[in-house]
Amino acid sequence: MINQAFSNHQQFNLIPKRPCLYRKLILNLAAFSALLAFSSVLRAEEPESIVSAKELKELAPKIEAVENSISNIKIEAQSWLETKTDFYDPCESWQKTPICHLYTVWVGGGTEGKARVDLHKQVTKWKDGPAPYGEESYSVSFDGRHGRYVRHAFGPIGETHPVKRGQVLPEAPKSLNPRKLSGLYYSLPFFDSEIFKFSKIFQLAGDPNSEVASELEFTLEEFEGAQCIKIRSRLYDVTYWLEPSRGFALRGKKSIARHEDGHEEIVNLLKVTKLKKVASGLWWPMEVFSVSRPYAPVYGDGWQPQAAIPWGRLMALGDG
Repeated sequence: MINQAFSNHQQFNLIPKRPCLYRKLILNLAAFSALLAFSSVLRAEEPESIVSAKELKELAPKIEAVENSISNIKIEAQSWLETKTDFYDPCESWQKTPICHLYTVWVGGGTEGKARVDLHKQVTKWKDGPAPYGEESYSVSFDGRHGRYVRHAFGPIGETHPVKRGQVLPEAPKSLNPRKLSGLYYSLPFFDSEIFKFSKIFQLAGDPNSEVASELEFTLEEFEGAQCIKIRSRLYDVTYWLEPSRGFALRGKKSIARHEDGHEEIVNLLKVTKLKKVASGLWWPMEVFSVSRPYAPVYGDGWQPQAAIPWGRLMALGDG
């Protein structure tokens, strides 16, 4: 099973907030909040456990071994979108939308090798269409030399009609993005931190005089109930969490935006909440939630907001 969550998709009607039964209780606990604030100040004064340059250099080959442990994989998954108007309101529940995906993904030869995606069902917001949502199915692939695109069906939800159309391309189809469509993106063998693989980052950070060492901060921190290595970029305001006890599996990623008044706001928050050991030293992401604010960068070329929309998360399930 692979559970994922991306986020932020087109939806024009905001979901009204529901009355919260806990608001009175929260007010009654206002006096206790002062104590919590005081205790948080004490915790903030506790020194963080910093991972030394020597430890980083020693960890680099261990992480590289995990990254090179697999290159071919097949995944079957399904996904759906959930939204809410206020991400920071714990009293508002996520609301499921009709937007969903059902697909099978094959990847061979590493991140840039052969790949195929059979999208058995895709439901998206239908802009200027005859129905609120449209449904389609298609297959895209790349054999290392040529790309192929075959469309199977298209139409309103539950009322699709067969479509016989295909293309052979001199490169990989733009809609072929197997890493972002499946758990591949959240696994070390297929993950790309936008600059280097994690093993390379640890190797470079092992040199105290390197630019990477000065730009990144490595500490130990508990995340999602697990002791993790926290990697924070001072330059890009991005943070990653890796769990050493389970093959340095990616457990989280957070991107924030800093405003002129010093206020920080979450742009994207990723949490890998379930892992499964599929081989020696390799733990695979089985459940992932990726939540984005409106207009935040989202996964895949097709996930582009078209209006003022609420916070959203795209859930996914599947077998790997």
